[in-house]
Amino acid sequence: VGMATNIPPHNLSEVLKACVHLVNNPDATVAQLMRCVKGPDFPLGGRIVSDRTDLRTAYETGRGSIKIRGEWRFDTEGKKEVGHRIVIFSIPPGSNTGTLMTELGELVESRKLPQLVLVNDETNEQNGLRIVVELRPGSDAEAVMAYLFRHTGMEQNFGFNLTALAPDEHGAVIPRVLSLKEMLQHFLDFRYETVRRRLEYQLEQLRRRIHILEGFEIIFDGLDRAIKIIRASDGKKDAAARLMKEFPLDEIQTDAILELQLYRIAKLEIEKIRAELAEKRAEAKRIVGILKSSAKMWKLITDELEDFEKQFGDNRRSGLGSSEEIVEFDPQTYIVRENTNVVVTKDAWIKRVGQLASVAKTRVRDGDSVLTVCPGSTVDNVVFFCSDGVAYTIPIDQIPVSSGNGEPLTKRAKLKDGVNVVTAITTDNRFVASLEDSGTESGVLLMIATLRGQVMLIPYELFRTPSTKAGRKFCRLNKNDHVTHVELVTTGETVFFASRKARLLHFAIDDIPVLSNPGKGVRGMKLDADDELLGVVQLSRPSDVLKVRNENDKILSFGQTKYQVTSRGGRGVKTSTRTGFVEMIYPEIQLVDWSEPGMEDAGST
Repeated sequence: VGMATNIPPHNLSEVLKACVHLVNNPDATVAQLMRCVKGPDFPLGGRIVSDRTDLRTAYETGRGSIKIRGEWRFDTEGKKEVGHRIVIFSIPPGSNTGTLMTELGELVESRKLPQLVLVNDETNEQNGLRIVVELRPGSDAEAVMAYLFRHTGMEQNFGFNLTALAPDEHGAVIPRVLSLKEMLQHFLDFRYETVRRRLEYQLEQLRRRIHILEGFEIIFDGLDRAIKIIRASDGKKDAAARLMKEFPLDEIQTDAILELQLYRIAKLEIEKIRAELAEKRAEAKRIVGILKSSAKMWKLITDELEDFEKQFGDNRRSGLGSSEEIVEFDPQTYIVRENTNVVVTKDAWIKRVGQLASVAKTRVRDGDSVLTVCPGSTVDNVVFFCSDGVAYTIPIDQIPVSSGNGEPLTKRAKLKDGVNVVTAITTDNRFVASLEDSGTESGVLLMIATLRGQVMLIPYELFRTPSTKAGRKFCRLNKNDHVTHVELVTTGETVFFASRKARLLHFAIDDIPVLSNPGKGVRGMKLDADDELLGVVQLSRPSDVLKVRNENDKILSFGQTKYQVTSRGGRGVKTSTRTGFVEMIYPEIQLVDWSEPGMEDAGST
């Protein structure tokens, strides 16, 4: 069975100091050890901006998450004004300069962050990591970095998982999630065992050497006899046997004597041998004393750890901060305010264009046509209302600028198969009154009608803010029904409902209940089983009419004065007994001329 682990690197100096502190203070808490171990220390630097409580939780439980950001400063070496250039000099773990440069380059090319002008990688061995970012004059560097932290690898979350193979109380090595103190203690226990085995090995080597030196000392007192025996012997084996018989020597000592040049046991050399013997005996005695004393063992270990720290320790690479340094990310800060138009086609393709001269000349795919054009500024949103009762609110600046066909809405919204866009409406307050300016308690209202004649009113305010790709439900539909009409309406006005069977119903918008949440609505028009709602027209002015094309391809107009206002939910008036209606004829799409007075300001009012 595999187990995941994610243990961050740490600063050697801090870890060694913490180990020494733990040896001297076995009851030290994690919080006390954190006075030595400030936090992880990553090779490429970065700055930890999580609070100390987050770090403490991770070190106490073995699990947790911290936020690391790259570090930056204003460029003091460039020729241009300091405030226009910033230098990124460290990046968080999980990032690399290649990927970061790609991300920054895409931001410059796509103009998603218009404050960025140019990005250069000036990293080298002499200067280390150095990415220079050039900004437009007057740009807010803090705001730019807040965007980069949010949308690039300049900010990463590191998840602590201090799982390691460690012995349990029975000595069995098993995977365990450890705290900082437990990890250090396991290392110290291992270090204790390592030093003990090293000392035991050194003691064994010393004792072997002492044994041989004692043999040299013995042979010195009878050197003449030894030489005579060696000369009279028949080879090395015979000499060894005779020496062991003549002197109190064992085989190891005898072999060492026979391998030695005998002149080295002369008077001057034997003094060196005796000095070495005394030194080795003293060292062996010292090691035995250490091995017999736990306190001396730990003293040796801490001395060695302190020596390691002096020899190999270095400064931290990762800076330490807190969550207070985090600048709130406001997407509106990074959008260049521009007047624009969002073109929506019947096949649910979308694009953004500036000044639009003609709907007919707008480029679309073969077989497709323009459904609607939504004017607005790049700091506003567009709401796409779909036939399945789901609305998708998308920031206008996220819709691609295109002189071609644009892109399918499905790239930015999870539309189900067979679902159509009914209409799209801007949130720009120059075209849609805000809640405050609407003069009603619910604000601007949407009228929603379905194929089977259901109708409802719902506040448009519910859809102004961007949605997720899953969208927002605005209508609950009965089986075999779908939304056919969505329109902003004004209370106090009336509306025409027209059916395919040539029926026409005229009733007041005030008769439609306002829902605060998605619902099925109420019956707007009673339809026969083989009939369905063809279209809806709001009647705001006396000249407003309903136009339809009938089965004979004839266009008919119906004025509101001829058909009196009746109750909602009726069957309406039969306008023809011979032919039905096949198509609603709506007015041409009205385009906004952005050069007209009052249209210059792209900001919402």
